[in-house]
Amino acid sequence: MSSYQYYEFQALDRPLTEKEQDYIHTLSSRVQLNRTQAIFLYNYGDFRGQPEQLLEKCFDIMLYTANWGSRQLMFRLPKSLINPVELEPYQVPDGINISTTEQSVLIDINISDEDLNGWTDGEGLLPRMLALRDDLLQGDYRVLYLGWLKAAKLCYDFDPDTCIEPPIPANLHQLSKPLKAFVEFIELDPDLIEAAAQLSPKSETKSDSIQELQKRIPQISEQERNDFLARLLQGELNLNRKLSQRLQSFSKKPTSQPLSDSPGRTLSELLTLAVQLNQLRKQKEKQAVKQEKIKKIKELAPRESYLWEQVFHEIGTKQVKGYDRAIVHLVNLQDIAEYQGKLPEFQARVRKIQQDYSNLRGLMSRLREFKLWQD
Repeated sequence: MSSYQYYEFQALDRPLTEKEQDYIHTLSSRVQLNRTQAIFLYNYGDFRGQPEQLLEKCFDIMLYTANWGSRQLMFRLPKSLINPVELEPYQVPDGINISTTEQSVLIDINISDEDLNGWTDGEGLLPRMLALRDDLLQGDYRVLYLGWLKAAKLCYDFDPDTCIEPPIPANLHQLSKPLKAFVEFIELDPDLIEAAAQLSPKSETKSDSIQELQKRIPQISEQERNDFLARLLQGELNLNRKLSQRLQSFSKKPTSQPLSDSPGRTLSELLTLAVQLNQLRKQKEKQAVKQEKIKKIKELAPRESYLWEQVFHEIGTKQVKGYDRAIVHLVNLQDIAEYQGKLPEFQARVRKIQQDYSNLRGLMSRLREFKLWQD
């Protein structure tokens, strides 16, 4: 089987310059490139550049996937808009790394899971997750926590009994579409998410609207307003976000999503709870199937005589499709008999069918296949 590697880079804060595009072309003659996106696809060979360096020089977010179980999502964030110290607790050796450069904070979520080996297709994945970068800039660290859940479980350096979870972000019980896309991308166990969400605070905290922020502009001093205008003329990147953060500071609302103040649980506790939730969910699903089956039986029971008539009618056609329909009726009749405590009577009638129609091989084989055969 040939390999499959897919790299996609997106520029969000500004388009690429011609010089940057020329540089990217030197990395691969097969790159799919425009002013905001670069895609590298390999079935043989490998990417000649360094993804981290390319992200730092030209882009804001990168996705990588390979058919041997690698899933990677990287973010470049302006250092002036985020506090890297808040991100450090989410680091996992060989899984999640937080680094800084002179101007940027780089977040690297790099999952290597043998269970993800096999067919994969990277096209269309990154656009579904672009909003996660804005979430991070607004202090919503759910993507980091979810990445930690996956990476910590795979990390050989972590002892599950002593490894403590990082701060739990709010609203893990209600994931956005981009977060669901990320969960799907790394194939994170939904029961583990549910276990983590039990201590996740619920919050309706949202950033103030543009109209609300505009009302606070007079609270900024004239000197500071002039400074913002001068920087705007100079084309400073992300100035709108910096101004929003400054105006948000006058609000009584918190500037970021709250984190749980509960004592951190061990990874072992989370994994155990996930197993328990999995068992409980399966029990509920089994009970739901049982209730649905009982409902169906109660609806069919008044038609029992008619169903037996249909069984013999379909057998009488001596056609394959007729046998299939007869079996469907017999399965329903068996369920009715079992529910009503009349299984021996049903089995006796099936034995009679075996005796009377023993020459119909197609029917006999189906009775055995659906475990209706009576010895």
